[in-house]
Amino acid sequence: MKKYIKPLFIVYSAVMLWLLFGQRLGYTDFTDYTDSLRNNINLVPFETVKLFSRLAKYSTDARSVELAFRNLAGNIVLFMPLGLLREIFPRLKKYLPFILTVALLITAVEVLQFFTLLGSCDIDDLILNLCGASAGYFLLLLFEKMQKKTLKFD
Repeated sequence: MKKYIKPLFIVYSAVMLWLLFGQRLGYTDFTDYTDSLRNNINLVPFETVKLFSRLAKYSTDARSVELAFRNLAGNIVLFMPLGLLREIFPRLKKYLPFILTVALLITAVEVLQFFTLLGSCDIDDLILNLCGASAGYFLLLLFEKMQKKTLKFD
């Protein structure tokens, strides 16, 4: 199984790069770049989460509810495979180096999205993505512990 982790992670990374940047290439709204930058950032924690939570709770429009769910759940679930980094890079076996590395990577993506206007720079994305990566890390850790216990009984 371990021999498939790196190739699968490369495929995952390519898909994520397309989702984060590629699908938006070629988009132009013909507004002033500085105005676009101002509208492309949220540094208030949980502002977007609250917005989408209210949208999901109070909207009668199915598309709006789906958008809210995709944004909130997607920002968590899509980053769970980052937990595999602990298998690819031995230095990331411990949680602190892992989460600091992932935080740096996600921050770099958010900053790049901000300046390229290929997505938005949102502190809530960072928070939700870190939750997803952490969940992936701990699920993989749990899986490894369960595997070790199974091997002891065989």
